[in-house]
Amino acid sequence: MTKFIAPFFFLILFACTPNEEESSSLNTFQGVFSSEPPLEADVVFYKDIPYGSGDREKMDLLLPNNKALEGLVVFFHGGSFQFGSKEDLYREELQPILKATLENNIAFASVGYTFITDAQSEGVFTALENGSDAIDFLRKNSAALNIPSNKIILAGVSAGAGIALWNGFSEQTNAEVEGILALYAQSSYDLYQWNSLFEDFDLDSIRNQNSDIETLFTQFYGGEYTSEKGIRLDFSNQMDGNDPPLYLYNPTYEEDVFSGETLNLDVLFHSYKHADFLRAKAIEVGLPISGAYVNFPQDFIRNTLLD
Repeated sequence: MTKFIAPFFFLILFACTPNEEESSSLNTFQGVFSSEPPLEADVVFYKDIPYGSGDREKMDLLLPNNKALEGLVVFFHGGSFQFGSKEDLYREELQPILKATLENNIAFASVGYTFITDAQSEGVFTALENGSDAIDFLRKNSAALNIPSNKIILAGVSAGAGIALWNGFSEQTNAEVEGILALYAQSSYDLYQWNSLFEDFDLDSIRNQNSDIETLFTQFYGGEYTSEKGIRLDFSNQMDGNDPPLYLYNPTYEEDVFSGETLNLDVLFHSYKHADFLRAKAIEVGLPISGAYVNFPQDFIRNTLLD
């Protein structure tokens, strides 16, 4: 959930067999003119396409130029639901991977979403539902973009991974999703579930001792926490064997949530314990799962969509 720059091997690909050779070279899409892309690549780039009415409800699209597109990755950035932007995908360390991906005729959508600190926010629910709206928007416009609509990879880092997981495990949004790629993910957004993951971590005690955390807690839930909200946000309990295959990567191996009296947010948000919890749940329900111990992200996506 903290602001995060993805590791160099973070490859969010998407592929499927195109039905016909069609060009993706469109001058405009949804009233947005193509513009100079944010990296050196033969792509058509659309910036700030609105998919909703909110200030941050915009996405960028990168479409390989004059190619029959193989598919689409829908990417959600990280940042604790307070920071970051869809432009995080274009940072220098990711450009070689993006170029290689686009050269394989794989399109990207980089999606912005409402922060919990925004005036129009109803907590993390708004960001998660923004993700649903973005997925629905792309499905409805897949024909105009010449992108196969029946295969989607949902990908994200940290908070963005949570958006991918929440939507990927929901029957309302995962019908055409073929895989979920979650890096530096959390195991649930019912934050009380985290008490059982970390020794000496007690959410209520921290809330009582730190007014800033209490404020963020209230913003996160869009008001007072209730058990009903917790159930809606516990996406791990929505997982079943019919969900899309899952790839997890959480390489934060420190054990201590506290450094002295300071809360270590990287450990709290990105610990391997979150991934282990989700992995155990996937095994329990019979959901295919992999991670860096099996293959690289690009291998997971290729195996999921092309084999």
